[in-house]
Amino acid sequence: MALEEGNTQALDIREADNNWEMIRDKVVEEQFGPTVVPVPFLEDAASYDLLTVLIKKPGRPPGLLGRARPLVPVGTLGTLLQPGAGLPGAAERPPAAGGAGQGQARYEETRVVEGAPRRVALRLAGLHAAAAAVPELCRGRPALRPELPWLPGRRSLYLLHQVFYSSELALTVTQGSARRCLRIARPCPIAFRCLKVPLGPRGALGPPKPLAGALRAPWVRLATLDPALLRPAPAGDEAAGAAEPRDPPLQPARAPAGKGAGRGAAGAAGSAETRAHAGPPLPGKWPFSRRREPAPGLGDPDRHSMSLPLLQSPPGDSDGEA
Repeated sequence: MALEEGNTQALDIREADNNWEMIRDKVVEEQFGPTVVPVPFLEDAASYDLLTVLIKKPGRPPGLLGRARPLVPVGTLGTLLQPGAGLPGAAERPPAAGGAGQGQARYEETRVVEGAPRRVALRLAGLHAAAAAVPELCRGRPALRPELPWLPGRRSLYLLHQVFYSSELALTVTQGSARRCLRIARPCPIAFRCLKVPLGPRGALGPPKPLAGALRAPWVRLATLDPALLRPAPAGDEAAGAAEPRDPPLQPARAPAGKGAGRGAAGAAGSAETRAHAGPPLPGKWPFSRRREPAPGLGDPDRHSMSLPLLQSPPGDSDGEA
């Protein structure tokens, strides 16, 4: 990054992105069409290169229910596939080197910001594009690496199959007497097109599908993401141990009641041990006792005895309606 000559001062990349957000949709739509998506942030532009994979951010979005989750890049497809599932060499066409005969674009806009007019001027030079034949990549149903932390439960992803670059970018912001500029003098992604790729069992890539319209989604800066969300899980025994459930150990329970009249000595011993651990009855509580002949099919005799009323029923009600 370099400065323009004159009294122009350096423009911080974060402040440049704040101004890029104001104009990026208009710039990209005028230059490439409504179906092309602008790179969300110039600071993260290198992460939106050709064959980059986009996924919805893991976890629930903050705020209101139904709010869309932001899309985040997780790397290029070649680094996410299983070993041995290399990309066909003819499927990718690298970007051409910048030259004087390639496209250029200029855009200017003035807005009132913090009570004062601000003029934002963008100059793009050496515009060119790179594309990849995604159907050829997915023809052999390559699969993603199983240890990717965001892979379980994911049904689809987005794949950048065409990227537009600028060989030189200059963003100038003028407000009052202050004039600042950010210049990027290297090939920089500024926009892209993507396809939706379904995922089959074990992360196998399905046939890509074109989007019905322009991709509209919220974006976040990569610096704000938790690296643990996108870091691959450890391999080997550590990964197997991490996959084990963390449920608490089961507590000792009474032996299940058998069907019919026979229960065996194990069930009687279990009930006696349970009563022994229970301790003496509390003062003021009715000392319940085990019923001699439990009715068949009612389950545990101790559970049945707990359902006895505290007061004795008057004579003649024992054979009434239940």
